Amino acid sequence: MYRALLLVLVALAGCGSFAGGDAPGVTVEGAVDADRLLAADARVRDATSYRVVRNVTVRGDGWTTRADRVRDANGTAAYQRLDITESARLGAVVGRGEVWTNGSAVYVRTYAPDGTRIERGRLPSEPRHYALLTELRGRLLRAGEFRAEPTDGGAVLRSAGDLTLSGNPVAFSVGDPRNVTARVTVAESGLVESVRVAYDAPFRGEFVRVEIRHRVVAVGETTVERPAWTTED
Repeated sequence: MYRALLLVLVALAGCGSFAGGDAPGVTVEGAVDADRLLAADARVRDATSYRVVRNVTVRGDGWTTRADRVRDANGTAAYQRLDITESARLGAVVGRGEVWTNGSAVYVRTYAPDGTRIERGRLPSEPRHYALLTELRGRLLRAGEFRAEPTDGGAVLRSAGDLTLSGNPVAFSVGDPRNVTARVTVAESGLVESVRVAYDAPFRGEFVRVEIRHRVVAVGETTVERPAWTTED
């Protein structure tokens, strides 16, 4: 009896999962395999629909700028909207924008902070500042070491030591991140449900504080309709 129990415990330890929760790419010791986890996340997203809500806040000395994005995805179709408030200090030329794609065609409509339309029409690819939303989780999980804590529905990953998040992950002209901390919530399926990142960045002789909050909602319940403006002449 004792030998059988020992064999069961050894088998469970070797499966690389938590006792109270499970997530692909997360070991029983709490280590994180970023590539395996991101592959599982991609499989889940490819098989369902969802909405991503991302909020970026940049705080300087006596001022704050905020960028809010919402991206609906369903199969190869996706629609994303961007709204920026108090953009003057960071020199942002865009106040509001939209992008729609069916997986091959990409249409964009962009407005300046004063409401003037800057562009509308088909582009060869998704503009860089829109693509930042989909790149964040991969860049972050490969930026350094994370330690995982089990939850009933999966795991919570916390940054362990310094993270090297190279390049600017936000659509503002601030310098590279420093003193990066992060928290990532992962479901049992491997879906990266939420991301929180905070860091300092140089900007015009001072350091600003950047905070990013990114969460996935309405999984399996999101529809994407083609906007009328993408078919207008």
